[in-house]
This record gives sequence, structure tokens and C-alpha cells, in this order.
Amino acid sequence: MFRTPEGQTRYFAAYAETMKLWPVEVQDFNLPTRYGTTHIHACGAENAPSLMLIHGQAISSTMWYPNVGALSQHFRVYLPDILGDMGKSIQTRPFKQPADFGDWMREVFDGLKIDRTHVAGLSYGGFIAAQTGLSLPERVHKLVLMAPASLLSLRPIFFLRMMGVLIPGLPFATKQMLIMGTAPTNAIPAIRQMFTTTDFRYSMYLPPTFTDDQLRQIRAPTLLLMGQQEVIYNYQKAIARAQKLIPNIETVLIPGAGHALNFDQPDLVNQHLLTFLGK
Repeated sequence: MFRTPEGQTRYFAAYAETMKLWPVEVQDFNLPTRYGTTHIHACGAENAPSLMLIHGQAISSTMWYPNVGALSQHFRVYLPDILGDMGKSIQTRPFKQPADFGDWMREVFDGLKIDRTHVAGLSYGGFIAAQTGLSLPERVHKLVLMAPASLLSLRPIFFLRMMGVLIPGLPFATKQMLIMGTAPTNAIPAIRQMFTTTDFRYSMYLPPTFTDDQLRQIRAPTLLLMGQQEVIYNYQKAIARAQKLIPNIETVLIPGAGHALNFDQPDLVNQHLLTFLGK
């Protein structure tokens, strides 16, 4: 997925530095699928209930270091690098429609020998989690959607904020604010990894907004977590739309949190996940 060995070496070094922050023992392995080789981290007891945790765009599965300690005490947690996105997965076949993500997850579940699992995701990972709930309702026990992409159309100004991080000499904290709406210090390692100079071959699919009918078809009990300082869309409208359309949903507004909830309020996010999934 890198154009040069040097670019890969730089990124993998940053990736390894972030992984040092994980407070639990981690197993790494590669899983072949029709869409490419999926790199997966796993932690927690092998006989515990399973939880698939899907990261946000451009930040890789390493981003979950504030959460894996608490979650892996109760679940066997699987954390894939999204194919086509920054990370160690190697995509050989692009995603061309939302249903492709469901097909990919089906192959991941089969490869891991998981019949049924909880699925949670942040931002782009929230889109994938919701699509998995639509594509594989019989295999998803519960869903946790954290500021999920595709719940509403993204604000045009958000794309301008993303472009703003390319301004030369911009302070690091300002870049964090543009991307996340907040600048928590515990996110610095992950953001530094994101901004590592490399030559990665992005192959990202920009998902459309879910239709009303699609949201009505989500059958799994669902928890929606949103931050009061959300930047990708209006959180109040997003919560209202989810409450109106998703049949079995609980919603929680996280104070003092922007788009990256797991960094801003990790203890609160962990508490809500464990309470909801443990019901």
C-alpha cells in the first residue's frame, strides 16, 4: 500500500510507537479476504464474548489505546485496520458500494470463526459498523455507533477544516482542533502517527448518507454516542434522526467531547460501552 519502502518504514515506525501505549497484551495476525489482507489486533480472553472495534479514517486501529484496557477485561476484542486506509492491511480489490463492507466483514467473521458479535465503530468505523448491522443482521448482537459517518451529510465546512491542516507551520494543537473539535493531550501520539510523512496509496470509499429506509432496517439494539463539540455535522439533528428512525436505540451525549470521543472522554465512553453491551 506504500509507493516506496522508505514511506512504509516511516509509517510502520510511527504505528509501532503508538502500539506501545496499549496497556494489554496484543496478538497480531493477517486474515485473507477477497478484498485483500486484513491486519487485525486481538486482546482479551479467547473464551470471552467478542467485540469488533472499527477505527476512524486515517488513524488506524492503533487509536484505541485509551479503551482496550477496560474493554478487554470483559470481551475478546478484535481491531482491524480498514482496507484501503492507513494501517497495515493490504487492499487488492476496492470497495465500490456500501454492501461491499458488509461482505468484507462477513469474511472477517468467518475467518475469525465468529458466529455472532458486538460491533462498534467511530466515525468512518461507525459507518462500517452500521452497514454490517444492515448486511449481517443475524450475526450482529449489538451495535455501538460513535459519531458515525453517513448518519447525516457532512458539513461542507468540515472538508475545509481538513484542508486547513495542510497549512505550513500550523501548530499541532490547531491541527487537532480542526480535525476533532478538541485537542486532548492523550490523542497526540495517534495524531502524530496520522501526520507522518509517507506515500500511502489511499483507496477510500466516500459513503453516502444512509436513507430513512436503511436506518429503519437496523435491527440490532444500538447505542449512539455523540460529543457536544462534534464537527462533522450538527449533533442535535443527528441524534434526532437516529431516535426517529432506528428502531431499538439508546442515545448518549458526551460532555466535553468532540469527534474523537474515545480520546476526549475515554472513561465515560468505556463506561457507556460496558453498561450497554453488558445488558
